[in-house]
Amino acid sequence: MPLRYLISHPYTLRGWKKLPCALQHYITGKTEFFRREDYFLLRCCDGQTSIDRGKLAEEEIKRYDHWLEKGFIHECGPEDRLAPYQEYRFYPVRFKNEVQWSITGRCNYRCRHCFMSAPHAAQGEPTWDQLMIMLDAFDRCGIRTVQLTGGEPLIRRDFWQLTDAIRAKNIFITVIYSNGLLVTDGFLDEMEKRGMQPSFHFSFDGVGHHDWMRGVTGAEKTVLDAMCRCRERGYGFSASMALCRESLGSIRESVDLLASLGCRGLKIGAASPQGEWLNEPAHYLTREETWNAFLDYIPQYLADGKPMPIGLEGFFNCDPPEMEPRAYFEKDVPEDRFPRALMCGHVRSGMYVSPQGRVLPCMSMVGGAFEQRFPSMLETPLEKILGDSLYMDIINARVSDFMAHNPACAACEHRCACCGGCRAIAVRDGSADHLKPDPVACAYFRDGWKAKKDALLESLGVTE
Repeated sequence: MPLRYLISHPYTLRGWKKLPCALQHYITGKTEFFRREDYFLLRCCDGQTSIDRGKLAEEEIKRYDHWLEKGFIHECGPEDRLAPYQEYRFYPVRFKNEVQWSITGRCNYRCRHCFMSAPHAAQGEPTWDQLMIMLDAFDRCGIRTVQLTGGEPLIRRDFWQLTDAIRAKNIFITVIYSNGLLVTDGFLDEMEKRGMQPSFHFSFDGVGHHDWMRGVTGAEKTVLDAMCRCRERGYGFSASMALCRESLGSIRESVDLLASLGCRGLKIGAASPQGEWLNEPAHYLTREETWNAFLDYIPQYLADGKPMPIGLEGFFNCDPPEMEPRAYFEKDVPEDRFPRALMCGHVRSGMYVSPQGRVLPCMSMVGGAFEQRFPSMLETPLEKILGDSLYMDIINARVSDFMAHNPACAACEHRCACCGGCRAIAVRDGSADHLKPDPVACAYFRDGWKAKKDALLESLGVTE
């Protein structure tokens, strides 16, 4: 007997340039891509097409059964139809799923290590009209989720007006980055009125050191109270910790405290000598000091039972679901895959937009001279930026491009593990060469730090 299938709510049929066959979750933005022949089968799930399983090939039956199991489709009656939002829509640009969007360059704190100099509002603040130009472009390009950051995003007087405009475009806010000062019960009440459930990402710079780093007395208590408030009201949160010379000894206590509060993950790294931190040379940490501190902490983290996921600046990471240690420095790409392997796969589906509208691969490229080379979507349509620009040159750069540009790296014994390192770190010195080697990754491999860490983990009975 013929059946009818229908795409399940809230999945939508979507397509982009070079990726025309996709199924996207309307709320989370998670996107699945399909082969053309499979997508033909999927598009028959419109509630109107009769599907006689007895006449299907075995592989086609398996496809439908798999999609039924995944919840992508369901059986339906002849009266059922796709909702208008589910119908196929094609975006003639490269696929981008999420934007980390700095909606202001201002802040209500005086963080002495701010890489974008928010205490001095170096990036300024976009006007309402400029925000709408950017938001309209996100919608035109099929971007379905945004993360709001700053500066401190919550200080915008039109914050709620902006969130309402974002939702009116059927774009969802997944994460809000904040120092916590304005994450009050009243703020969360407004979130709940709108049916919004983003997670929060807080800054926390170490037990006993947060106030000094943030330049505001009481900042530590404030952010811890905000975390507790989020936990009690069902909002997930994670955190970042910027290390200085004085706070190195607080890592273990800080991790244990945040884990006890329900923090879902913590990124720890030394403050970068850029922006405001250029004025704090007495408190800089050398790479060696930072990595030695990590080597000291790793046994403590394991002894404490891996209290929560952590990332130690690419040196050591322990993430769910298996909570197995690994290092982001170690890409381990076989040499025969260099022509296909991207320099950075993390930035492939997302992008960062600065308060000035500049489109960057990631926020780590803010605050230096290299940032000014990127186009602004206030001057150049996002569609053009996603087609031909420095931004896309970096997004599309492959390991083979890097090796051809750097013969010494191509001959290095660590080339398959390193693959050139991080592009943001490579240009942090102001260089205009986005294919230059990353000196941090180079030091990790060539100066013996990987060997030291491997030896430590082996002594602890752990393998990466």
